Amino acid sequence: MNEEEMKQEFAALYDMMANSNNIAYMRIFGGVYKEIMGWLIKNKPDLAQEWILQLGAIRWSNYLTPKEADRIVVNMKPQAQWTRDQWKVEMSKHDLPLEYQPKYNQCALYVEMNKIMSDQGETIAKYIDKDNVFKFVYEMAVNNLTDKDGVYNIRSYFGL
Repeated sequence: MNEEEMKQEFAALYDMMANSNNIAYMRIFGGVYKEIMGWLIKNKPDLAQEWILQLGAIRWSNYLTPKEADRIVVNMKPQAQWTRDQWKVEMSKHDLPLEYQPKYNQCALYVEMNKIMSDQGETIAKYIDKDNVFKFVYEMAVNNLTDKDGVYNIRSYFGL
């Protein structure tokens, strides 16, 4: 098979598995995927780590990888309020949890807080005392990421 034929055959087999309720199909795919990941981990660990991070999305309602978060934050206009290291220091200083399983991981919270400050920071500064801004933004971000009606999705918001 050439490259295009392999892509088509894989897509057909994947669709067959994904659209069925057949556990045996899922186990076959899982077994092959384990073999592939074993090879990748041994031979291409950086690439394997990226894919493992992407698979982590199954644990969360709102999830971003570190690379996705960095790419989003660096492109914010106005500029993002915190680097990830600065944000972690502030989170620790305020004794706030970095993530809340299964609602959001720390990269989603980091980006959401920066999004709020980028989009609403001037307005927040008018009404919230400087000493309370961080905790206020944290609470707003948590509200968004734990949206009661389940509509908000950070990946969709940022086109991922």
